[in-house]
Amino acid sequence: MNFTEINTEIKNEELTLKPISSNDRDFINDLFQDRDISNYYIVPKEARQDYRKLIDYWLNDNVNAAGTCWIIYYKKKGLFSNNKVCGFVAFEFRDTLNNARISYAIHPNFRIKGIATKAAEMVILKLKEQGVLTVEADIDRDNLNSEKLVEKLGFKANKREALIDPEMLKDGEIRMRALWKKHLVEIISNDSIEKLSINATTQQIEPLINNLVEEINSKGQHPKLILRYLYLCGRIEFVEENYEAARSAFGQCNMMVGKDEFPDTHLYFYWLGKINKIEGKMELAISCFKQAFERFNIDSIDITKSDIENAIEELKS
Repeated sequence: MNFTEINTEIKNEELTLKPISSNDRDFINDLFQDRDISNYYIVPKEARQDYRKLIDYWLNDNVNAAGTCWIIYYKKKGLFSNNKVCGFVAFEFRDTLNNARISYAIHPNFRIKGIATKAAEMVILKLKEQGVLTVEADIDRDNLNSEKLVEKLGFKANKREALIDPEMLKDGEIRMRALWKKHLVEIISNDSIEKLSINATTQQIEPLINNLVEEINSKGQHPKLILRYLYLCGRIEFVEENYEAARSAFGQCNMMVGKDEFPDTHLYFYWLGKINKIEGKMELAISCFKQAFERFNIDSIDITKSDIENAIEELKS
């Protein structure tokens, strides 16, 4: 990834996105006088009394290649029309350089023109060109306009799981937000993944890893393929009784996985439970098996619900 290629001016026939600078402080301050923007946009504590300080956060992200912000200029149709500053669109990397969280704000005079949608599309395309795999947006539950915008862009959300930030209050109450996400690469279906029995040997697992490496080389480092690779490595380490290495592999899977994107979370907890059982850590084993049971997804492969139930019953007996 080349951050310099991301943090650059982006243009189309209608919009120009210019990387933010210290000269934009007054515009940002004026923009946040709008009630909707100040109500819905999460602002760090230090900038709530002076929105000009938001610029410092974005410029600091630039220095650390952690994200950036663009000022949006809108050109009306017509030969002598001038570019009008109308808002901003920003992003920051979250957890990994493969995942970016985007945000935006549009001046009231320029709304209902599709500017936010088009600006977000331009940024998402730029991120995709630099290898970003997913983009996300956290949106207040009552911000219906933003929900419609990201839904139009292909984002999806599990609204049953709320994002709660105690430090970001709204009218004195904790704000409830939902996390919307969009994949920028082709989703890999389970049809391309070979099933593996619980008692598989190293000799049976190794060909699957070789096939998977070929698929990664042809399709790219899709998260689901990388997860499967780590999982198979963990299975081999388990068979060869290298339990610490196996625990590390399954642990990496759990660190990467998001329940809404991938259905295999219960696999990693199941094998962590098996390791804990072997090591005599019975309480941890039961906890892992229970989490495997709670996270079980019928569309996943390898481990059945009965396998998990049997493991729990064995510990109880």
